[in-house]
Amino acid sequence: FVNIGFDEKISPANIVGAFAGESGIPGNTLGQINIFDKYTFVDVPKEYATTVLNSMDGASIKGKKVNVEIAKPA
Repeated sequence: FVNIGFDEKISPANIVGAFAGESGIPGNTLGQINIFDKYTFVDVPKEYATTVLNSMDGASIKGKKVNVEIAKPA
């Protein structure tokens, strides 16, 4: 779960670039990206989840500081 979406004109490329750039994981390891108005869901392989969470702490996407966390089932 990422607290940024279409309202901030985010694209899948922005998400992949930020996740790969900040964490050092290959961008092609990310799965489906679902962008909504105010948030985004990104499928991250389990083996990279901790790395992504730690590296995205305090990171920004398109100039907006983002909060990345594990999505909780509804």
